[in-house]
Amino acid sequence: MDYLAVLLYGVEGLRPRLSAISEAADQVAGRLAADGRLLLASVRPDFTSEGFIRSGGLMLAEEWTPETVLSPDDVVILGWSGASPDQELELLGELRASGALIVGIGPASWAGADAQLGADLFLESEIPLSEAVTAPFGGEGYPLVSLQNLVVLWTFTGEIVAALTRIGQMPAMYQSVLVAGARDRNARFIDSRFHQTHQVPAIPPGQVGGEYLDAIGGILRALIAEETGAIDRVGSVCAQVLNDGRVIHAGMISHFPVYQHGVPGDPLYMRRLARLDGESPSVAELEHELESGDLFFFLGYYRRPTQAYQAARRSGARIVEVITGDGLDGPPQPDYVIRPKWPFRDAVTRVPGYDVEILPSSGIVQAAIYWAVVAAIWQALSRQDHAERAASTRIL
Repeated sequence: MDYLAVLLYGVEGLRPRLSAISEAADQVAGRLAADGRLLLASVRPDFTSEGFIRSGGLMLAEEWTPETVLSPDDVVILGWSGASPDQELELLGELRASGALIVGIGPASWAGADAQLGADLFLESEIPLSEAVTAPFGGEGYPLVSLQNLVVLWTFTGEIVAALTRIGQMPAMYQSVLVAGARDRNARFIDSRFHQTHQVPAIPPGQVGGEYLDAIGGILRALIAEETGAIDRVGSVCAQVLNDGRVIHAGMISHFPVYQHGVPGDPLYMRRLARLDGESPSVAELEHELESGDLFFFLGYYRRPTQAYQAARRSGARIVEVITGDGLDGPPQPDYVIRPKWPFRDAVTRVPGYDVEILPSSGIVQAAIYWAVVAAIWQALSRQDHAERAASTRIL
């Protein structure tokens, strides 16, 4: 079972747990309706970055920092982020001391039993971690568990929204700023935790979370059916670039994907460029870094950064493009394309009577493609190594 198939298996495995997720959401919704705050925390910034100021996410969600003052009325969603057990437990202890309700999201093995017992509520994000699947990542589970955490987070968020509707509230949700008029629309609600008036009916438990799982599962199935060949081709090209002594330069979109480089399990096949300015890497950095024979791996959002591509072409580098755009952007065209299959609006779940879809897909899918390409590079390098050893044996 390959990387994307295991992710899909994990998504499908959450469906039997929807009732437990909904029950936890009921507890959170009650606190939010009583003016409690909702914060996200993690040792590494990856988990928090995905849920904070996010297309399809809650406007009332806040980022926990060491300077944050919590109260017993608040809720903190604490996500496992692959840090050391001591670091994870230290953060958990600090949050627990505040008296806030702590909801842990992570694998059952997370820092042993202490992490589960220390959290008030625990939403398990277990996913199969066979040696065959984790081999490209040096046996590390982070590339799989971290994404399963996000699937749990957004499923849980959907169920929090549904639980709030059952007590008459509809929280304000972000719309992707790529949609025409979204910035003005978001600005009208940014200071409101809940809509003063709305037409959203009471939504039964499991409906919003279940539809989100359907949507993410559908995207992963489309990737497996339609993009596996492209991912394997890119992996082979990357392996050849490395064997030729050249460099793969990665431009990675913000929120979750940008934090994947260098985490546990990343063999560092790519050299990450500075964080994107909007949807484009720095052209000056590309002009300084790229050389003939290099590869520019662009893991973006929607738009093609044409000036960045022009800089790559001038340097003699080839281009890999991973964006969800319509492919109609102007030249230069990329050499290799992986289509991520998530929709233009990013959010994938409809709430009856609400003006926008909620719950995003891009962070999960873009990060999944990064790891799928890493696995494909590892496989290509392994094949080359095996072929060289076989040839050496024949010569002897």
